[in-house]
Amino acid sequence: MSLSGFDKRFDDLRDYILTITEWIWEGRGIDLIRDYYAEDCPVKTPAGAFSGVEGVIRGTLETLQEFPDRTLLGEDVIDSEDAPGTYYSSHRIFSHMTHQGHGAFGAPTGVRAGVMTVADCLCRGDRIVDEWLVRDQAGLALQLGHSPEAMGQALAEKAPMPGREALVDRWRGPEGDLDIETLGPVAERYRDLWQHGRLERLRTGYDRAIDAKVPGARTLRGHDDLERFWFGYKAAFPAGTFRIHHWIDREDAGAPRRIALRWSLETAHQGGGVFGPASGAPVVLLGITHAELRGDVVVREWHQLDEIAIHAQIAQHRLQES
Repeated sequence: MSLSGFDKRFDDLRDYILTITEWIWEGRGIDLIRDYYAEDCPVKTPAGAFSGVEGVIRGTLETLQEFPDRTLLGEDVIDSEDAPGTYYSSHRIFSHMTHQGHGAFGAPTGVRAGVMTVADCLCRGDRIVDEWLVRDQAGLALQLGHSPEAMGQALAEKAPMPGREALVDRWRGPEGDLDIETLGPVAERYRDLWQHGRLERLRTGYDRAIDAKVPGARTLRGHDDLERFWFGYKAAFPAGTFRIHHWIDREDAGAPRRIALRWSLETAHQGGGVFGPASGAPVVLLGITHAELRGDVVVREWHQLDEIAIHAQIAQHRLQES
């Protein structure tokens, strides 16, 4: 995919995203953020949001202070041209890093951890103009010896989470909410699973040798592992409203079919599951999913959710009710 309005040194959007990420993080070109992010770029995560390139710089420096040897291994960039000169990337990253400094995860532990992140970026005119980011914060916490539930409690006490409508709106882009019916059977299956709890769709829609990466730095292999993951989530959140806010579906020569979707589930914590006893808390799951498929059957999958942010919503409800 050639790039209109971008520096000619970049071959395509994949090259652009992978290159500037390496320059900024591993090349320590922190000042380059001002060159490749729009001055008022919004950055949104399940735990918070801010606008402005200076906030991106502060966040980068704080992460490097806590994890100075962090490496970013770009596993894939699934991209699209959403309008002439407007490009969209969904960048899946695996990071190795050692906890060597004070920060969000407390005093340094010296533990070397591995964590998955997905960053969705809207790009125009050689700059990132909007970004949505999900990191497996629970997986990182567990590797460092922390409880995701306790960290969610601390987050709720420090900075109240907004209401459900505001959280869903945080995850929207210029497209709004997409019409799932027009996106095809794979999108409909995600809706059936998250919104309706139709777990029979797992065995028909996933390869027997499914390899899936899910929150908590866990790898699932096969239908039994996959079902256990879904049982935990659907026990906690049995119903809700599932929305897809962005969708990319690519089939390139010599590569499997790949999809990337940014989505939300507006729900309530109605049952005991992986998030503790039912609280009745209003909750919004903000996720990004990547998948590789054979036809319409998922062979590999990556679900990115910030479980600490989910715990924070539940903890905030309990605080308000007490």
